[in-house]
Amino acid sequence: MDPPRARAPPRPVPGSPIVAVPGLGHRQDQLSRAGIRVSDRAGNLRAAFHLYNSTADVDHLLNALAG
Repeated sequence: MDPPRARAPPRPVPGSPIVAVPGLGHRQDQLSRAGIRVSDRAGNLRAAFHLYNSTADVDHLLNALAG
């Protein structure tokens, strides 16, 4: 069995609707209580956007993170 490898830092993927913010995964519960669906992936706050999301949804997430 090969030894485990270190994980590479997140890289942006052109055209990907997934956003991961390092170090903010601990805010997932707070955002969930505000009605915002995100996940904590290895300490990264992960938001996945889809066609039905609007700019208002993005603003709601950003405002919750800022507040």
